Amino acid sequence: MKKYTILLSSDDLKESLAEELNNLKNDDSVIKPKDEISVITDYKEMTDFDVYVGIGDIAEETFMSLLENTKPALLCDIDCSKLYKEDEINPKAIPCTWGLFSRGNDKKESSFLERFNLSFVYNDGADKVKDYIAPLVFRMLEEFSFHSKFSDNFAYKKQAEFVHEFTQFYLNKMKKLTKAKGFVREDIKGDFNHIIYRYRPGGAEKPFRSVDGRDYDFLIEYHRGKPSEGIYYGIKGEVTSGNLEEQCGKFRKEWPNIFMMDKSELQNIREKSRGEDIFWGYNFQLELTEILNNTFPWKEFFHCYKPTDNMWEQRYWLFWVTLNDDEDIVKVAARAVKLMAKTFERCMIIKEQDRLYEAPDNKPNECDTNQRTNFTEESYEIFVKKMGYDDSGNSYGEMLINELIKEGYVFEDFRYEKCYRCIKNNRTIKKKLNEIKKERSQILFPEYRSDDRRIPWDDIDRVFLPKSLNPSKGAFANA
Repeated sequence: MKKYTILLSSDDLKESLAEELNNLKNDDSVIKPKDEISVITDYKEMTDFDVYVGIGDIAEETFMSLLENTKPALLCDIDCSKLYKEDEINPKAIPCTWGLFSRGNDKKESSFLERFNLSFVYNDGADKVKDYIAPLVFRMLEEFSFHSKFSDNFAYKKQAEFVHEFTQFYLNKMKKLTKAKGFVREDIKGDFNHIIYRYRPGGAEKPFRSVDGRDYDFLIEYHRGKPSEGIYYGIKGEVTSGNLEEQCGKFRKEWPNIFMMDKSELQNIREKSRGEDIFWGYNFQLELTEILNNTFPWKEFFHCYKPTDNMWEQRYWLFWVTLNDDEDIVKVAARAVKLMAKTFERCMIIKEQDRLYEAPDNKPNECDTNQRTNFTEESYEIFVKKMGYDDSGNSYGEMLINELIKEGYVFEDFRYEKCYRCIKNNRTIKKKLNEIKKERSQILFPEYRSDDRRIPWDDIDRVFLPKSLNPSKGAFANA
């Protein structure tokens, strides 16, 4: 029989936590029914325990005294900003510290994540001890205490150490999503492995879109026990009603595996299916691929989509994309997910008849190894800043774009985050820009030296989408 001890900061929850923890023991776990789990609330300097559970700000003082102890800790709704100043953080601070916060308790969670990297969120209506605290503590006993105290299998012991060590890199990336606009932390109840941020600009409690018994969510996800999988993002559907087989078929139709086909074969299917229901799935995938490729010029998304290989518990991934380890989770994953949601709503829900997918010319995109995004708010702001302002603070960049729109040279393409699509070819656009520069009108281009002004072609490339739909460096300057 193995023995485990939990140090709890609250006498009120002592009995209920002990009961729930012992109910979780099972033969499939390393913690067996015959093992003993006890909960204590009295702490002295030499008190031996396996996991500390601190609840509320009253637990601050005890937690501070445990910093030298290096035992795992679960902090529930604690304001970590009161614990110590940032420059006073003890380098020996507890390495396995998890947080648990009620939904809407953003300030305390943010304070926690400035110092640690793994938090969980619960709804106020939940039974906190039964649904969250006890399962999390039990998981900490399995992951940390069993291997440090009782495991004599070198391979398993090292596997647990490796997973914990390597997962920190991804946890540090995932926690940046707490500040990503429109994203909410919404894990699957009872699953403390998958960390899930869903794009829900309309509200945290409902999926992005529900259609005929199918819920759709656009999300970024990570399984903290499988760091080799990395972080991934995409579209997940869930069947809430109706025949499971029929609903699965509809998911499949909405995102057919056309990225596994030869492009010439795909073109023939596209032409034959135009106007039919099946075309919407093809249109969605092709349209989204074009938008993502143009936004992230160093990637070819047609080769990035991963198809689902299961429909587990009525959940079905239409597709997912792996976030490369050298890519920023907010600038790449969160931005891509928003574009996916935007394209999905237009192609699959609104079904805009006048804006079907348009195939670009057969010209490969150039790879930008600097990973600079195009047609985004960021690239637009860089362009505006480069163009500068007049004495009254008016933006030359905005003036230029308004002039081009007014005269019918470009229009705003709302499929992207921030993009102006050319109505005329590159050579005509270049000629127009040079005319504006030569006229010395109220629109001035950036000053290069002395009285010499130059058109910022690199920034123009990242804001204006050519008529051919093939963006590239030098598209306008070399026209």
